[in-house]
Amino acid sequence: MEGVRPLEENVGNAPRPRFERNKLLLVASVVQALGLLLCLTYVCQHSHAPEVSLQYPPIENIMTQLQILTSHECEEDSFILPLQKRDGTMEVQNNSVVIQCDGFYLLSLKGYFSQEVSISLHYRKGEEPFPILKKTKFANSNVVLKLGYKDKVYLNVTTDSASCKQLSVNAGELIVILQNPGGYCAP
Repeated sequence: MEGVRPLEENVGNAPRPRFERNKLLLVASVVQALGLLLCLTYVCQHSHAPEVSLQYPPIENIMTQLQILTSHECEEDSFILPLQKRDGTMEVQNNSVVIQCDGFYLLSLKGYFSQEVSISLHYRKGEEPFPILKKTKFANSNVVLKLGYKDKVYLNVTTDSASCKQLSVNAGELIVILQNPGGYCAP
């Protein structure tokens, strides 16, 4: 009996069944296969799904250049400043920027005048004009106004000089940009 070892010593050295290792490999393979199947399903669904293109109308904007007055436009000390479209989606009609969409608009006026002027912004019949400048030669003004369909934005200039014929504008521009697209827009 001396040559026989007790049962506890033999347990640690005994070969283990390969069944546990094979089961673990099988479970790992199944998880990988399910992950691959899930990835392929996702790719297939998104590659064959119709692409919905969200196209918003272009943002209403205009950049205009302030023009030099001609003799027939300048007969008083108060007159509408001529505008010429340089860029944008909006239109100029009769020296006014025509508003097609309801919303808040950023209006930016910049330029240098040869004499002191006061400028007020008119935008709607029956409404008081919005004073932008008061007796200055340099314009660098920004304002946000709520404008609506069929409003017309124009600049009224008042000078103290005897004649506005001597008035010239250097690098003058009026920029109008719709700030919140999505309201009512005329077709």
